[in-house]
Amino acid sequence: MRNIPALLFVLAVSSGPVSAQTSPAGEPAQVADAIGATDQLALDAAHAPVSDAPVKKKKKEGARFTLANHPSFRVGTAVRLDFEARVESDARTPTGAIGLDKSQFDVNRPRLGVSGALFDKLIGFEISRDPTEGDAEWKDAYVNLRASRAFELEGGRFKVPFGREMLTGRSNLDFVHRSFAAGSLSPSRDVGVMVHGRVHRGDLEYQAGYFARDGDNARTKQTRGAGDTVAARIVLAPFASRSGSVLAPLRLGAAATTSRLDHQLGLRGQTVLGDGVFFDRVYVNGRRVRAGVEALWEAGAASVSSELVSVSDERKGMGFDGDLPAIRATAWYLAGTWAVTGEKKHGRLEPSHGLLHGGALELAARVEQLRFGDVAYPGTSFGFPTPSSLLGNSDLAATVGVNWYLNRYVKVQPNLVIESIRDPGRSPAPGSAGRFISGLVRFQFTL
Repeated sequence: MRNIPALLFVLAVSSGPVSAQTSPAGEPAQVADAIGATDQLALDAAHAPVSDAPVKKKKKEGARFTLANHPSFRVGTAVRLDFEARVESDARTPTGAIGLDKSQFDVNRPRLGVSGALFDKLIGFEISRDPTEGDAEWKDAYVNLRASRAFELEGGRFKVPFGREMLTGRSNLDFVHRSFAAGSLSPSRDVGVMVHGRVHRGDLEYQAGYFARDGDNARTKQTRGAGDTVAARIVLAPFASRSGSVLAPLRLGAAATTSRLDHQLGLRGQTVLGDGVFFDRVYVNGRRVRAGVEALWEAGAASVSSELVSVSDERKGMGFDGDLPAIRATAWYLAGTWAVTGEKKHGRLEPSHGLLHGGALELAARVEQLRFGDVAYPGTSFGFPTPSSLLGNSDLAATVGVNWYLNRYVKVQPNLVIESIRDPGRSPAPGSAGRFISGLVRFQFTL
């Protein structure tokens, strides 16, 4: 495991310069998401200028194997199979304030997958899995039927349509760890069915579906999460028609989910790297409602993104005289990136030059907060928790980092995370007033 960073370095040197590649417009939304590009790439491709020159008919091509973005097998327009893989390793520096006195090194679970399309994109699909022996886990496993660009039907296991960053593939993340809005309050994957499409020249994207539960992020060994989830999301490019305007690349979105809770433990608040719990779970019953708004602006070498997500868990019939007030959680972030080496920002950077010429270098910064409100109970005389443990709590975090793309396959991400928890007594660093700094580096190889 300790040789993985060295292996990645050798792969980077040997690969040489590569040219930028983007996903074609009209791909199934989840195909673009799982390991590679975000669902915004297809929107960008939809606004590419159209030439007035006559279109030449392409010759029908037979079976061929290519290595453009990743290993791919194609038979004309009838069959396309893309083989994908990802492996990561993380190194973390000591953090004395929380009792971490030694450096840590960890190899994250690898991912293997295949995605593709049949019959000129009439049928799309993806299967991806963690192949770790004895602990294999399906990530995505779905089929997408495309009636038209405006109407597609997807079924299987895939991401619930909620939250821009949660729907962004892990290989495209600007930071080592997802934000509170994505990692703590957004659903992630589940089994369900969804309709989706793009209308008005791709300026408007919609997704709506039903899922058996409310995503992997809501489930742990302690709680099974909510059930019967209905989700919807819409993304609009309101200024896309204003060619040359600074606002033309702006994407605005909104999403909501509603789920059923059945006398179970709710959500909890954890620190960025999972070092401690600053707000513990309480029992909830009734409906879980998520609501979120999002914004993304990418122009040239720069990008700005933001999200605001709120979750409300009802407690129907849990009081002596009826209902108790709902448990409420809110998370937000504001992030920005700048490609120092000048590459255009469309999710993951595509280096203009290989490692011998420096690769691509990007600076990133994010500020965020996760906050839980106070918990109301009838009183402590009936065995309820003490009042001090029922007060709300929050974690305010700032992350600065560098994304070094050695080539299109290898990325190195050093991050520095500064956290401040409002109630030090419920933080992993009570001796430093709830404040601590964590440093880590991720080595990522994506095929």
